Amino acid sequence: MSHRAILGVVVALVASSGQSMQAQPQSAAPVVSLVSVVPGTAVVDGDWCVGTVGANPQIVLTAEVAGSQGLVTEGTVLWQTCGSHSGGLPKEECQRGGSGHWKTAVISDLSFDSTPELSTSFTLPILGFRLQYSPVRPGGLKTATSTPFNLDRTCE
Repeated sequence: MSHRAILGVVVALVASSGQSMQAQPQSAAPVVSLVSVVPGTAVVDGDWCVGTVGANPQIVLTAEVAGSQGLVTEGTVLWQTCGSHSGGLPKEECQRGGSGHWKTAVISDLSFDSTPELSTSFTLPILGFRLQYSPVRPGGLKTATSTPFNLDRTCE
């Protein structure tokens, strides 16, 4: 078979498959973030003042995952708390070699709710959280993790 015939077969196969010979874009990393805490007031470093246990026993956190095309509606959000075998800890204990580690507390399915909520009534003075996004299938969006944050019951 001549070189022209082989090249013609390759071009015909590519054209019939409907695919371009251009490189496909790499998967993008979405941004997973906490968008609200009720009741709560944003303070320094992404942390939230949520009042004392007696004043606000129930706290509702709302998350979202944003991609280049808007809100992501597939995949899961893992609500993770900082803790050790003895209980919950501030975020700082799970960062940079502290005594804690991140533990998944709840998994939210974005196909069910694209802005998932978590209700909590923790009684610790300060509890560290982070959110982690996991895509449904490989090759699409990448896994992403939010900036860790504390819910602080010691502030007013």
